[in-house]
Amino acid sequence: MKILKVIINYSKLTDANLLSKAEHILQSMTGNPDFPSPVPTLADVQTAITKYSADLVLAQGLGKVNIANKNQSRMELEKLLAQLGMFVMFVANGDEAKLVGSGFTLAKTPEPGYITNPGNVSLTNGNTSGVLVSAVKGQRAVKSYLHQITGDPPTEATVWTSNATSRSRFVFTNLQPGKQYWIRVAAVASNDQIAFSPVASQFAQ
Repeated sequence: MKILKVIINYSKLTDANLLSKAEHILQSMTGNPDFPSPVPTLADVQTAITKYSADLVLAQGLGKVNIANKNQSRMELEKLLAQLGMFVMFVANGDEAKLVGSGFTLAKTPEPGYITNPGNVSLTNGNTSGVLVSAVKGQRAVKSYLHQITGDPPTEATVWTSNATSRSRFVFTNLQPGKQYWIRVAAVASNDQIAFSPVASQFAQ
């Protein structure tokens, strides 16, 4: 079950958009029966909005002092909104209607990534003797790859030699020239997901 949260970090908003968002939250929280005793108080939030709004106007005329004052009041307003957002999430306890009604924006819940069969393994000989290069098409959801090799025709009882890497390409070295090798690649993702490619075969040179 996903846990609903609201956005409490507003560092990426423009100055004007932050002011607009803060005013919307204050309006939505005022008289809201779902949050009868907000922490911090709405009076404190209103004071911070009023100061930020005034400093924002002064900062338009530039001047290091005016800009510094605006930045400071913005920091204080962001801090209060973050605290208020934490309070809202605690009281709402995952209730989507209450969270939306607070004026805060629901945070997007990342969907779990799913992997598929890595597809056919591309095998090529390296530039030096005893080298094979294996590669499969990469997938975003994959956390790591297992490039597995065996020197005997694979069966259900085969014990593969595994090489873990974050890349979909791997270089096998120190192989016996003229010997046939069988290689497969496993894509590994979160939630114990794993998917194997078909087995490919190549003679080392």
